[in-house]
Amino acid sequence: MLKENIELSESLGASFKEIYGEDVIMTIADYAKANHITDLYIGMSGQDRKQTVSKRLTKLLPDIDIHIIPDERSELQPSGLRNRRETERYIIKDTMKLIFIMTIATIVSLLFYHSSYSNANIITVYILAVLVASIMTSEKRFGVLAAVLYILLFNFLFIDPRFTLRVYDPSYMVTYFVSICAAVLTGTLSAQMKESMKNAKDSAYQARVLLNATKLLEKAETEDELFTITVNQLIQLLGRDIVLFSIEDNRLSSPIHHHVRGQSETESMSESDIEIANWVYKNRTRAGAFTGRFSDSCYQFLAMITGEEVYGVIAIDMNDREFTEVEQTILLSIIGECSIRMENRRIARERENAVILAESERFRANLLRSISHDLRTPLTSISGDAYTLMNSESELSHDERLQIYTDVYDDSMWLINMVENLLSISKLNEGVKLNKTAEVLEDVLEEALKHVDRHVSEHKIVKCFDHEFLMAEMDTRLIMQVVVNIVNNAIKYSSEHSTIRVSDERDGGDIVVRIEDDGPGISDEDLPHIFDSFYTGHHSVADAGRSLGLGLSLSKSIIEAHGGSITAYNVKPHGAGFSFRLKIKEIA
Repeated sequence: MLKENIELSESLGASFKEIYGEDVIMTIADYAKANHITDLYIGMSGQDRKQTVSKRLTKLLPDIDIHIIPDERSELQPSGLRNRRETERYIIKDTMKLIFIMTIATIVSLLFYHSSYSNANIITVYILAVLVASIMTSEKRFGVLAAVLYILLFNFLFIDPRFTLRVYDPSYMVTYFVSICAAVLTGTLSAQMKESMKNAKDSAYQARVLLNATKLLEKAETEDELFTITVNQLIQLLGRDIVLFSIEDNRLSSPIHHHVRGQSETESMSESDIEIANWVYKNRTRAGAFTGRFSDSCYQFLAMITGEEVYGVIAIDMNDREFTEVEQTILLSIIGECSIRMENRRIARERENAVILAESERFRANLLRSISHDLRTPLTSISGDAYTLMNSESELSHDERLQIYTDVYDDSMWLINMVENLLSISKLNEGVKLNKTAEVLEDVLEEALKHVDRHVSEHKIVKCFDHEFLMAEMDTRLIMQVVVNIVNNAIKYSSEHSTIRVSDERDGGDIVVRIEDDGPGISDEDLPHIFDSFYTGHHSVADAGRSLGLGLSLSKSIIEAHGGSITAYNVKPHGAGFSFRLKIKEIA
């Protein structure tokens, strides 16, 4: 039945723990205090036990609500009877233990006596019984009572004249005195042993808290999570309210109070306490209650520090109670672990920033090198055509002049497109907020197709737009640039009279735009790198030729800035395809 109930409770999300101890009530009370339990539910399996448990736990746990779940067969007892039974139960329990131990010792001693063993052996048996009684009973007085019984029994049963309490040999008085001292000493040692057991349980619990804290801190992804985990673990460990000061702009933030009962809120602190917190932040050492500095405060302040960096200040409400040695050790360990995690995050950010900076410098160097190289060709061509027109226009035929005009137009449009791409890259890199508006996608696609390369007339554009009225929030100019870049890419690397298909469709909550051609397609070698900056491929793909290799890379950045995705693929039987997704804008 018990196993079934445990399995049922665990299936409903409860946590089951087995705890051990000599005194069940004390063990429950210690566990409840250590885990900061607010409500305690106890099943009643018998009248006497129910009253004993509730009474003792009420005294031991005055701040915890104790609920008794009654048995259907239980009957209420008068309060006077409950109190008497509570007292009698513990007296009878320890008395029965004492009687049992002394009875066994007496039986063994009688066997020794009739086996002609010396009285010294019998004394040893009784002293052992006194030791056992002192350990097994709950109070020191039962150990003393065991010593008195030992003296009486030994004198009555084994000292001549037997069956009297007369003492003829004065040396036995010394033995009796030593026995009493041994009983008192044993009782004291027993109490110390029980205290040691309690400390061992506390140490095991606190070690478990530290292990749990370490595991949780390993999973934290942000500084706020690190602070929250640290504060919660300290509250669980210490059972005290905690105030957290994080660091904002190289100074302490407003204090956030975390209470044992679970609330977290911003509350005002006294000016003196805030001054202490700032002093701890600047001097990187503890202060406050139970320290040599600002000891009048009710808080103890500790800096979360690693090396030269301070990540926060923690103030702990001491409640006029100093930390135990174990609490102090675990407290510093948890704070130190949190500080190390924050230090690791800072170092990781610095490394990431260094990588980004190096990548940015590499990108800038490649960009400048590519610009200086690629601008030379169209500018040289424009300059040469202009020189020809200035000096030999009258000698040129109409068709020759028209060809020169066309070349100048193509070169200038290429320069305009390149500048647009560079401006868009700069805009995205600087984190400029996108100018999003709700637009009909079909209208944007139609407008973009009006701005593609003039050689589009040599190809067949097939538009397959969804009949549904599809809208999306977008930066119209940037989305048009994506379409222009992809279509121009298809125009460059598809043969004349090839077909370029532009389509859109709804896919769940997304709009999917596809641009496909029937050209040679993209090689397997180039496909994984098709969206890389400055990548021009090995087989005349992407922005190869007179190109910076930025068009498709920019297109990917634009789509991702809109929260969408873009992919490249090959179509069958031949050709290249690009598709990108945008979140659909539902019309209310």
